[in-house]
Amino acid sequence: MTEPTTVSPPRGVQPTCKYDQRPLAYAGKGRPPEFCPDDERRHDGKTCRQAYAEQRQAELAAGLDKPLAAYREATGRVLPAVQALSGTLTDVLAAMGDLDTSAVARVEQAETAAVSAVQRAQGAEDARDAAQREARTATAAAAAAKEAQRAAERRARDAETETERVQRDAWRQVADAREAQGRAEAAAGERAQAVITETGRREAAEARAGDLADQLKTVRRDLTAAQAETRKTDAARAKAETALTTTRVELTAVTARAEQAEASAAAVTAERDTARAELAESEAGRRDLDAELRAARAELAAVREAAEARAADLTDQLAAVRAELAAATADRDATRAELAESEAARRDLDAELRAARGELAAVRGQADEYREQWRTADRETQAARVDLARVEATAQAATERAERAEARVEQLHAQLAQARAEATRTDRPGGKR
Repeated sequence: MTEPTTVSPPRGVQPTCKYDQRPLAYAGKGRPPEFCPDDERRHDGKTCRQAYAEQRQAELAAGLDKPLAAYREATGRVLPAVQALSGTLTDVLAAMGDLDTSAVARVEQAETAAVSAVQRAQGAEDARDAAQREARTATAAAAAAKEAQRAAERRARDAETETERVQRDAWRQVADAREAQGRAEAAAGERAQAVITETGRREAAEARAGDLADQLKTVRRDLTAAQAETRKTDAARAKAETALTTTRVELTAVTARAEQAEASAAAVTAERDTARAELAESEAGRRDLDAELRAARAELAAVREAAEARAADLTDQLAAVRAELAAATADRDATRAELAESEAARRDLDAELRAARGELAAVRGQADEYREQWRTADRETQAARVDLARVEATAQAATERAERAEARVEQLHAQLAQARAEATRTDRPGGKR
């Protein structure tokens, strides 16, 4: 199992201790702390860094083999002497056997479970970090979609404003053109009225000259042409009809005056020539007005065509902007759905992480309990070693006393042999009594 790489927490996330998961103070600059301060010793007089180092040694299994090997080597040296003194050290042998089988096996199982829990917690933390990154990405995508939607809405509002402005300008141009047309038609009516008046005067002069009937037919033809021209403009139809009625009344009066003036035709010959000249001028003015009216109508048609083309273009742009707005709205809804799924996944991962941390805490509690049992057994082993040393010292002292007793016996044997020898010499003939 390799050492996990230290990764700086994301901005805004408070770091926690790698051993007991306590929140740590972090100013946001430099490398974040990994353990509680060294002046806090809450784990049997050890700092979180030291306790974590011991835990890592147990997880890597290298630190567990060495104390077990040393323990078995020590018990291997002690077992022969203990077996020689089995009568007095039966309890010590039973405790050592239990330690060698059950306690160490439970410690190994607890350390293996702790390693598995740490791996699960690390995997849950990695999954949580991935979910947080996905949530941040989805949030950024949602913000981008909202910005695109706002831009599309702005473009739609701008397009609608432009459409309204163009429509107002087009209608204003149409109104101006219609007003100009009305003015031209009014001027044409006035000039037509003047023409009719001058024609009446001419017809009166010609009637006075004896040719009033022919002039009256000409006036009537001119009147019919003026009526046809007036009917072409819908806006000035009522004015034209009123002018026609007035002209008819005046024509009736002129006819009456012509019948009365037939006798004085010779006197107004000069007036007839003047009236003809004025009639020619009126005809030229009418033709000019007709040209102006045709130009105004052509300009009005061009303005209408341009306005309709601009309105169609703006309508297409508005449809495109609305389509973009609908697409942006759909993207926003999809992004919101993805964000909701990411949030649900993050909550599930947080729940799994809390469960894994709970399992890790429980396993660590069992490991601490097994470590306490191991320390208790180690203390009992140390006490047994002390007792063994005391027994060995007693045996050594007894051996020394036995050796001294054997030396004393040998000395006594020597003295006895010497005494026997002297007694033998004394009992021989010629010897001293």
